[in-house]
Amino acid sequence: MSPSNARRHAPRRMLAVQATLSVLALAAVSWLRGEEVVDDRGSDSSEKAFMVILAIALGGAVTAAAVTFVASKTALFQ
Repeated sequence: MSPSNARRHAPRRMLAVQATLSVLALAAVSWLRGEEVVDDRGSDSSEKAFMVILAIALGGAVTAAAVTFVASKTALFQ
């Protein structure tokens, strides 16, 4: 990759890294908060774990798609 291409793709890589770190931080906070459930209401803990994992994965996918979309649109104006 030539230096000009590397400089052009650097902001996109930085956005991807920031999105990944944000998703990981949110996943960690969600996991930590899930350990101290105040009101269980009788639901199965494995079901809760599945829903948390599903929500984190969906949030990550939406975040990645949004970052990719914004990066592609901002690349048009450079």
